[in-house]
Amino acid sequence: MKALNYFLLTLLSLILLSCSDDFIINDLDKPPLDQIGNEEFWRTPQDLENYMLQFYPQFFLSNRSGIVADPSIGSDLSIQFSPNEFMNGSRPTPTSSGGWNWDDIRAINIFFENYQKVDASFESISHFVGEAHFFKAWLYFEKLSAFGDVPWYTNSLQTNSEELFKPRDSREVVADSILWHLDQAIDYLDAISSVDGGTNRLNKETALAFQSRVALFEGSWQKYHAGTEFGKSGVDPNKYFAKAVEAAEELMNGDYRVGIYNTGDPEADYFNMFGMVDYSNIDEILLWKEHDQSIGVSHNALLYITDRTNGRGGTFSRLDHYLDRNGNIINYKEFANQNRGNEFLEKLAEIVDPRFSQTFYIPGDVMYDNENGRRVFDKPFLNGADQFLNRTGFQFKKGNNPNLRGAGAPFGGNSETGFIFFRYAEVLLNYAEAKYELDGNVDYDNSINLLRRRAGMPDFQIPEGEQKFDYGYPIDAELYEIRRERTLELAEEGFRRDDLRRWRAHNLFQNQRPKGYPFAPEEWEDGEVLIPTDENGFMDPYRNDIPNGYGFQENRDYLNPIPVDELTLNENLEQNPGW
Repeated sequence: MKALNYFLLTLLSLILLSCSDDFIINDLDKPPLDQIGNEEFWRTPQDLENYMLQFYPQFFLSNRSGIVADPSIGSDLSIQFSPNEFMNGSRPTPTSSGGWNWDDIRAINIFFENYQKVDASFESISHFVGEAHFFKAWLYFEKLSAFGDVPWYTNSLQTNSEELFKPRDSREVVADSILWHLDQAIDYLDAISSVDGGTNRLNKETALAFQSRVALFEGSWQKYHAGTEFGKSGVDPNKYFAKAVEAAEELMNGDYRVGIYNTGDPEADYFNMFGMVDYSNIDEILLWKEHDQSIGVSHNALLYITDRTNGRGGTFSRLDHYLDRNGNIINYKEFANQNRGNEFLEKLAEIVDPRFSQTFYIPGDVMYDNENGRRVFDKPFLNGADQFLNRTGFQFKKGNNPNLRGAGAPFGGNSETGFIFFRYAEVLLNYAEAKYELDGNVDYDNSINLLRRRAGMPDFQIPEGEQKFDYGYPIDAELYEIRRERTLELAEEGFRRDDLRRWRAHNLFQNQRPKGYPFAPEEWEDGEVLIPTDENGFMDPYRNDIPNGYGFQENRDYLNPIPVDELTLNENLEQNPGW
């Protein structure tokens, strides 16, 4: 069975990466199950396994991080080609689609309606049932995060089902139902040590990690949106913080294969972890996707980290999350008055948290050294165009492996590094934040300090100095530092936008423009760089696009709009606030 699992997952990988509709996977090529005889399908555990495999491609696609050029890139800390529509409050109300699609949830409900028809012991099918619970939770969390209140469906619907026209259920009902399904997934899924496919397939550890994520999201959403149109009166955030802590502590204290990757090299371990081909034996990685160019399963992420940029660049605001190597606050604007351009980057690499220089290129870094040739980073790509342009001076290198064939051109489409979807570091950060919110009694030695020690940083402490992030409401210095650590450790892994939303942190970017590093004109020929700068010489890439800063509307933009056609079809649906 293990060999068959790998074979099926390989075929699914081909579907995911080729964007082709021509690939077939056994019974998954059949018509929808409501159009065939169910008795002909639900017979063996293998039928259940094959059925569940159809959900992996979408899961992998929707869970891609900024490291692999997720199209949702854009926050206060990273920018791409033009101002992000979410940040700028410029999203239109869609006529149709817009994420309001229930096909996959219906397909999961079909599984629940039929899996017990299989003539086999529950032990032989429990893992597949656990996958179904996980995927239902995953799909509904996407809906909850995007729309808030959504209708909760417990069965598959037909075109004439009355439930199609039900109103939305409260987000509390939806959140609690998601967490219940994750409880079931945790009970039924095999642990990494025994699951077929190891960390390439859903496992108990991943379900616990996801539960800590969901519960932290909902707890902080209810706490920081309380009293607004997006919060729910009477909901206790602590019940969610407690659930996040429970899930995280189960992983931290239970008999699981988890840990923090640390070889004792603080100048390289963090960087090296994101450029590996095989994560099978890396305890920090709970779920990842394997690539193998020899069978046509590859990607082009390294191309966009080495030969080009995909338009990405970090912002100056990201710097304030990095302390110096002694754990002290740095006044970066004052530092920039004395150091500009390459000198600014080089001196930062010497004095700040080593994770900075393992996230961004520093002059002298090797970009690639392989059959494509050798290229050393001499300065940011400020004079490029489109996919070759960096607009801020902070050029991402996290996720690179300069010695692999996929780094550089012309073989950049042959990248084989694994895509990480869940890692234990996030669980430790979820724990620290939720535990602080719950009772303030955080075990730092078994959470954040493990991450800081890998980077050669001092243990968690409250540095002296003034807070640099104005959330629009006061928070304790300890929570402030927990958020700081989360932000820099998870840089470009797809968390920042959701963190801003659940913290109700529009004050960090609303009516502000993202800035880059202090430009040094002497490093460039006249007219070579067309990106504007502000009055203090900092890169100001959106000066002409959004002269008044991001136009985010806090009474509207925290949730997505429901498509117009759906409101027309179902008069019981109500549009989200402000749309």
